[in-house]
Amino acid sequence: MRSARAAARPGVTLGVLLSVAGAGLLSGCKKPISREECDQLLDHYVELLLKSDRPDMPAEELLRLQNEARSKAAQDPAFQHCTDEVGRAQFHCAMQAKNPDRLEQCMLE
Repeated sequence: MRSARAAARPGVTLGVLLSVAGAGLLSGCKKPISREECDQLLDHYVELLLKSDRPDMPAEELLRLQNEARSKAAQDPAFQHCTDEVGRAQFHCAMQAKNPDRLEQCMLE
């Protein structure tokens, strides 16, 4: 059974996550990331969310849900600004995160 956290976070907090990242960029000049890196960041976030809630999830299911999240993100106006709003340091920090909470903290740095 899918937990409320996994069900709510990928769709609902994607915009919030990127809005927070955008606010972080206002505090200084940072080199933005590429569209491919935005996709990697989203995939990593979804993976961390799902593994924290369903550690035994088959790889095929994870891939399916990552693809679903990418489809939803493509329709999300906030995600369209990812390349402008996520800095290089935030990206590197987030990609090293071992849990979704740490990834979210990275976006505030």
